[in-house]
Amino acid sequence: MASLFILISAFLYGISPILAKIAYASGVTPFTLLSLRSTVGALLVWAGLVVTRGAAPSARGLLLPLVALGTTVVPLQVFAYFYALTVLPASSASVIVNTAPVHVAWMGRLLLGEALRPFDLTILLVIVSGAMLVAGQTPHGGHILGFAGLAVSTLGSAFYLVAQRRLVRNAHPLAVLAVILPCSAMVYWIGGLLVGQIDLAMPLTGMLAVGGVTVAAAAASILVLVALRAILATRAALLGMLEPVVAVVCSVLLLGDTMTWLRATGIGVVLFGIAALQIRRTP
Repeated sequence: MASLFILISAFLYGISPILAKIAYASGVTPFTLLSLRSTVGALLVWAGLVVTRGAAPSARGLLLPLVALGTTVVPLQVFAYFYALTVLPASSASVIVNTAPVHVAWMGRLLLGEALRPFDLTILLVIVSGAMLVAGQTPHGGHILGFAGLAVSTLGSAFYLVAQRRLVRNAHPLAVLAVILPCSAMVYWIGGLLVGQIDLAMPLTGMLAVGGVTVAAAAASILVLVALRAILATRAALLGMLEPVVAVVCSVLLLGDTMTWLRATGIGVVLFGIAALQIRRTP
């Protein structure tokens, strides 16, 4: 069940950049999108806590590390990715940022003591190779700042995944998000207001796209945190490689990105790796 949660979350994360591109085309700025996304997500999480009442234990003992994550790593990682989406195709951005399992592997080993089995290491290399093949065959404009943003987002995403794995051993997913999301929302609102990039006036298309990104992100975050209570961070990252496949396919179908045989081969390699990982489950 935990693996299924990761795959569903990967699908939701995969359609997020497509919706973000639609929002940008409607005049929505990254700061506006992320401010609304985090604020609404925080409200949904707190509503969930009210509904569950005592079912979701408090993360009071982890308050300081969660606040630190919510005001530094999380907003930096997310903003870097959504900024890259303003100058790069959604397919390129999603595929490149999802090479994070490479970094999760060494971070998990260093910080959590999670050893990699030879089989998992092989599948890791196969999946990342497939993702890089997709990236190499995706048109891009050579925007240096965009690729720098993706590098920051990739490292931040890997660190956050490892940190989540450590934190959710002692806290409920809703309790974790109840701290991280409001902190991130505060950072986005302050940053957006300081640079004058908060604009709540948007067309219906933009509103629907922002709403879709918000709901997808909230649901995916909860599913990942629930799943990480039962599986290793590296395994979760590998299964999450379904995300770039979804992003590429949706980008081709909805945004007009071109598909080449090499890109299709890369997608097939990623899918094969995920299937192989599912067949041989880690206890």
